[in-house]
Parts: sequence; C-alpha cells; structure tokens
Amino acid sequence: MASGKKNKKNNLSRTDANEKDQVAMEYLLSYGWTTLIIAVVVLILAVLGILSIASTPRAEPGACSVYRPYGPGNPSMVSLIGTCYNELPRYIMESKGAGDFVFVNGSDNYTSYLNIIGKNITITAWVNVNGAPYHDVVDKEDQYGMKLDYNNQPHACAPSYYAGLCLEWDTYNEWTGTSFPIPNGNFGQWEFVAVEMSGNYKYWYANGQLIGSQYVSSGINYVPSNFVIGAITPGYSGYGSAEWFNGSIANVQLYNASLSSNQINLLYDEGIGGVPVQLQGLVGWWPLNGNANDYSGNGNDGHLYNNTFTGSLRISNYNIP
Repeated sequence: MASGKKNKKNNLSRTDANEKDQVAMEYLLSYGWTTLIIAVVVLILAVLGILSIASTPRAEPGACSVYRPYGPGNPSMVSLIGTCYNELPRYIMESKGAGDFVFVNGSDNYTSYLNIIGKNITITAWVNVNGAPYHDVVDKEDQYGMKLDYNNQPHACAPSYYAGLCLEWDTYNEWTGTSFPIPNGNFGQWEFVAVEMSGNYKYWYANGQLIGSQYVSSGINYVPSNFVIGAITPGYSGYGSAEWFNGSIANVQLYNASLSSNQINLLYDEGIGGVPVQLQGLVGWWPLNGNANDYSGNGNDGHLYNNTFTGSLRISNYNIP
C-alpha cells in the first residue's frame, strides 16, 4: 500500500516536472527568439559604431565656452570653462539652401575681431551636404571664404576636373576658386574641412589630412563685407542661388593664427563636438548646437535666418574619428 502511494507520488512529481519543462520550452519559443534577435541587432550596431554614438552623452547648448577674464579680444589667461569633453552636440543646424544662413552683424567694420588681415588665418568646420546648392560654408566675401564645389560646379576642382566633392579656399589675394578633391567625399556624410594661410602659403585639409597647398605672394586685406555661415555675404550676387548651402554645418572655428597640421588633425580626432585647440588665436567659435552664439568669448554672436535645428545627430552617417 505504501509502495503504491509512493509510486503515485513519483508519477505526480514527474508530471509536474514535465509540465514545468513544457512551460519553460514555451517561454523560450515565445521570448527566446526575441532575445536572440535583440542581441544580434545590438551586436551589429556595436560593430557599425552606431550604438556607441547613440549612447554617447550629448552636450547641451553652451555647455563649454571660452573665458576671457580681461574681456573680448584679450588672450591673457584665457581658458575653457564648463563641460568640455568633446561630447556630441544635442542639436544640429539644418539649412535647406534657400535663404537660410547665419549672419554676424557688424563684422564688416574694420575694428571687428572677424576682420582678419595679414598672412595668418585658419577656418575649420564639420559639414554634411544634402545636395545642391552646396557652395558657401563660411564667407566674408572678397576677404576670405571656405567653400565647396561638386562635379566642377561652380568652380573646377584642381589639379584636374574631378567629378566629386572638393574644398575651395578663397582669400583677398587669390579669389579664383582654387579647390582640391576631398578623398571619398560625397553627399550625405560628415566631413571635417579646414583651410589656412601661413605666411605665403595656403593649405587645404579634409578629415585631418592635407589635400592641397598653394603659394601666394601677398596677405589678406580688409574688405567691408559681413561674416556669414551657410551663404554668400548679403549684398553680393556671386553665383546667385548656387552660393547657398543645403545641409548641416557644425562647430565652425575661426583663428587669426596658423594652426599646425598636428593641431588640425587633433581637431578632427576630437570629432564634431571638439573644442578649440589654440585659445590665444581663437577669434570665433560657433558650435551651432541649438543657437548661433559665439562661444569664443569675443561676442561675435550670429543671427539665424530661417535655419532650423534637429534634435538628433544623423548617426547613420557620422563615424566617430
């Protein structure tokens, strides 16, 4: 009798165990594939570098700025203050290439900090071109300007007619549209571009690498034109609507000094949220993260004309250097 009860109890235990195994199997069939798919997606995103970007902390507007204890224009004891860890920006400026740009009022005055003359100047920026028009990134017309050309429009690319994205560097002493190819440059992807003059030579950089140089016989002189980001200076016709910029521009930096190739490469390595590398020569710094303010401490705040800001970086085509 006791043996029968024991066998019955064992049978019940096996039945309970079988039911538990069945429930576990049903759970795995129901949720196991979901978990596996999520794990595979996370792995793919990590390999592509997208996950790391999406999870990277974002810098709020004005998170980092230059402190000038003795006022604008004075380089003494200048320093960075705030959260200055090269974080990705919270916002990115969008231009549609149809009358939207950033304008710095009063930059046409001879006393403006943006009136850089002589033989030492550096301009850097991050750009992402949607399509035509794509020309003006930074322009102080007839004085200095960093621009783009594509498929030899509006200017032919040197040293040959290159059918791709090129970087143009115009200065007072050589306003002829000289440009050089950006290696693997194209629409829909972020490019770091930089131009400089150092003595009697002009230099072109793309994504941290030197792509061109040219001898010039004289320096930059003053021209009463205003400083603009994303368009030709108002009052100048140029190539008309071809002078606008359709896409995104971020982290524009302007120096009245010639940065070294190592410093330019460092700016590229810092990424789209990078901070200035030479504070004493910094004239203007426009992160374009939610506003057009100048965070160089020199007060060259810009005014937005029809630009918008998107709250998400185009993570599908930005690769952390």
